[in-house]
Amino acid sequence: MEIRKVLLFLTLFIGFTYVHTKFIMPQFMPPPQPVAENDGDEDEDTDGEDPDGEGEADADAGQGGEAEGQDDGKDNPPETVIPGHDELTATLGSLKPEDGFLLSAELSTQGASISAVHLADPRFKELNDLEQQVKVLGNNVTTDRTFTTAFKAIDEQLKDADLSLETINWKIESSSPTEVVFSILAPDKSLKLTKTYRLKPIETGEISEATRADQSAYVIEMDFTVSNLSADTQVVSYELQGPVGVLLENREHTRKYRDIKLEFNSDSDGITLTPGDLEDLQDEHRDAALENGQKLTERQVVDLVRQKDGWTEDIRYAGIDVQFFAALVSPVRAAGEEDWVDRAYPVMIMQNDSDVRLSDVSVRMVTQKAELRAKGKKNDSVTHTWQLFVGPKYATLLDPPPLEAQQVLDIGTGFFSFFGLTGLIARGMHFLLGTFHGWGIPYGLCIIMLTVLVRSCLLPISRKQAISAAKMKALQPKLNDLKAKYGDDKQKMAQAQFELWRKYDIKPLAGCLPVLLQMPIFIGLYQCLNSAVDLRLAQFLWIENLAAPDAVFDFPIPMPAIVGPHVNILPLVTVVLFLTQQKLFMPPPADEQAEMTQKMMNMMTLMFGALFWHQPAGLCVYFICSSLWGIAERKLLAGTDVKLEEVTVAPAKGGSGGGASSSKEDGNGEPPKKGFFARMAEMAEEAQKQAARAEKERKKKNKRK
Repeated sequence: MEIRKVLLFLTLFIGFTYVHTKFIMPQFMPPPQPVAENDGDEDEDTDGEDPDGEGEADADAGQGGEAEGQDDGKDNPPETVIPGHDELTATLGSLKPEDGFLLSAELSTQGASISAVHLADPRFKELNDLEQQVKVLGNNVTTDRTFTTAFKAIDEQLKDADLSLETINWKIESSSPTEVVFSILAPDKSLKLTKTYRLKPIETGEISEATRADQSAYVIEMDFTVSNLSADTQVVSYELQGPVGVLLENREHTRKYRDIKLEFNSDSDGITLTPGDLEDLQDEHRDAALENGQKLTERQVVDLVRQKDGWTEDIRYAGIDVQFFAALVSPVRAAGEEDWVDRAYPVMIMQNDSDVRLSDVSVRMVTQKAELRAKGKKNDSVTHTWQLFVGPKYATLLDPPPLEAQQVLDIGTGFFSFFGLTGLIARGMHFLLGTFHGWGIPYGLCIIMLTVLVRSCLLPISRKQAISAAKMKALQPKLNDLKAKYGDDKQKMAQAQFELWRKYDIKPLAGCLPVLLQMPIFIGLYQCLNSAVDLRLAQFLWIENLAAPDAVFDFPIPMPAIVGPHVNILPLVTVVLFLTQQKLFMPPPADEQAEMTQKMMNMMTLMFGALFWHQPAGLCVYFICSSLWGIAERKLLAGTDVKLEEVTVAPAKGGSGGGASSSKEDGNGEPPKKGFFARMAEMAEEAQKQAARAEKERKKKNKRK
């Protein structure tokens, strides 16, 4: 009996519990929030999101209606659901030029970002793996990725889940080789973000021309849309991460590292910021804080750089460039649209403690605040268009608008730009190299042809320099006589030397003039060969890459970083030829000072050899050809008759040897004006007389005392 009662009680209890839980409680309690899980099916809405984001917005907006018996909804905030999607990738473009693309971009759902960009041109291979196309973007070891976005309003909602809009996986709405669309809803369903990436295809027959002339073929365009799904007005702003992991190759020998480059739509000068410059900015903030007894975190340092060291002018482009490639971001505005970029500021992606030059740097852009009206009203969304150029540094690609990125070419800039003259020379030589190569000539021979052309144009100047050197050599016996006559009296020796030069109408500085005239040409040629993308992986004789040292073989033992791991032959040949030129054509020293000068020149030549050790093989080929040309030229000009014609020197007023230029008269019957060395001799003589008078006066005063 008792057992039957117990069984009846348990049966009634279980039945009542089931009915109460299944049918009664749901009438009084809201449904439980869905769990942020993903079963891996992109087509199923496992996280509670509506595919277009409108269903949730309508439901949230309708919760305040009379049918639900609730107020305007302010007492019941919308659901907070952490979006969850699998990490997937999509490809924009192709590595096959026949498909009509010059690049391939790998896009990731993580932050709806660009994780890597490869160039499709068959000429652009990896230096260490000629089977692979070069990867210009995405070579970083950190988790940072290009075109991720930081959105404060959404990041605050994701913070508790240890996520951010830059790390969370977005949803791929659609994908094709020409367009990929990502989207994501804010956890509170108040905002929807959409990124649309596009890449323009090229007609197959125009691929070869587009590689050098079509800037748009290397441009990835991204539309970023922020839509307000709430019933309230919202003010939004975001940060866009610029290029990350730009390729830095040939690290042992390169003189060009990752630089931040910016130019503006105003007349302001462009900006070049090296990793060392950025490190100095950060250290300044740390040191200033330490003086006040504070120690800054890395996040605080970044914030200070953002606030105090950002650029607030109207930016035309901002990005990173290396020796041969560049990745540049440009905001694209419609006609009449106001500037919506508030500032750009530099960031340190990864700092190299052993060599700051090898650090990975980038730039971030902050947009101005935009007011979004309630959903369904006008201006309830905003769209910004960004363009990312990733490609080789050809002038034909970087010069045209909208980039107009002449600064990125690294020609005609710097202290020795000679007011832009070196830039014009470098561009002209780029054109000549391309023209010669267009005739089917290898780039190594093109450099030799360029050398012959340059030295031929300089032949008149070289001839004058050779004649001046021959005159100085012929005058050497007379200089030896003066040295024997005046002994250690350097002042009288210098005065007599000036008089001798003037007597035979010799201008020593004229020998320096050709060198000065050749400086812009030399620097322009250096900039040309150091930045010529086409020399990258161009072969010549045993040289596998004219844009890097020839690296014939490796040292058998580890060497210091300043030397590098490779043995380079061309720099050694260059130095030997330089020393040979000095030995053949410099006159023997007439005194200790001249001897010391020659020793200094020999030391400088050896120092040049150390500098050439890391220079591109193409530049060494030029110097070797130029030196051989110079030796042959001097040998040919050595037979030129040089006569030392004595010029009668008129006595100066007030005594002999006064330094009048000569007794020859000009067309008006007046003696010609005194030359530079004549004036120098007069000044030296006058200084000597004044010193003698001062010494005489001093002795008189001492006698009086």
